Amino acid sequence: MNMDKTNIMQFSPSNRQNNNFQLMHHSTLLVAANNIKFLGLELDKHVNWKSHIKKILPKLSGACYVIRRLYSSCDINTLRMIYFAYFHSIMEYGIVFWGATSESNRILLQQKRIIRVMSGSSRRTPCKPLFQKLKILTLTSLYVFSMMRFLSSNLDKFTFSSSVHSFNTRQRLKLYKPVAHLKMYQCSPYYTCIKIYNKLPDALVSQLTNKKQFLSKLKEHLVDRPYYTLQEFMNAQ
Repeated sequence: MNMDKTNIMQFSPSNRQNNNFQLMHHSTLLVAANNIKFLGLELDKHVNWKSHIKKILPKLSGACYVIRRLYSSCDINTLRMIYFAYFHSIMEYGIVFWGATSESNRILLQQKRIIRVMSGSSRRTPCKPLFQKLKILTLTSLYVFSMMRFLSSNLDKFTFSSSVHSFNTRQRLKLYKPVAHLKMYQCSPYYTCIKIYNKLPDALVSQLTNKKQFLSKLKEHLVDRPYYTLQEFMNAQ
C-alpha cells in the first residue's frame, strides 16, 4: 500500500462534531482527511457533495465559453454535439450520488446558461421551452433518468409489492419501500430510486421488464416535461 496516496475519512452527519480520527500503520500516523478524490468524485466527510460540485463548476463554465465562441460558426446540431461531449458528460458522471442535493442547483443554473447560449436567447428567456426544443434533459430529469437506468439494470436488488403480498392491487407493480428513520438513508440513491419509480405513470411502469423500451419511453416523457427540482417531479406525477 502506497502510504503517500492513502487517505482515511470518517463520515458523519454535518451537525455532529467528531474528535480527530487517527490511524497508525507501520509506524506511520494517518490523520483523517476532510476531502478526498475517489474514482473521479470529490468526497467530503459530511457527504454533502459541495466539494465535488465546486470542482466541476469551472469545467462546465469552460464548456459554456466554448459554445459561446462557436455559436456564430456552427449549426445547432454541431452545438448539441459539443454540449454532450464537454458539458453533459461531466454533469452526468456520478449524478446518482449528488444529483438531488441542494448544491446541485448551481449546476442547473450553469446548464440554463449554456442552453440560452446554444439557442441564441437572452438571459431572461424561460428555459423550459428551450430544453424541449433542443431535446435536452434538465439536470433533475437526467438525475431521474440515471436512477431509473440503475434500477432497470439491478432489478434483483429491489423488492416489488407483489412479492410482499398476494393481493392483485394497483400497487403490485410498485416497489416496496422499507421503513427508514435516518435522513441520510432516506436521501441515499437506493431509497430515492424507490421513491422515483413509485411516482412514474403506470404506462411507463408496465414497460420495466423491457429495459430498452422502458428507458426510451422514459426519456421521451422527461424531455416533454422539463423538471427543475426533484420535488417538482414528485408533485407532478
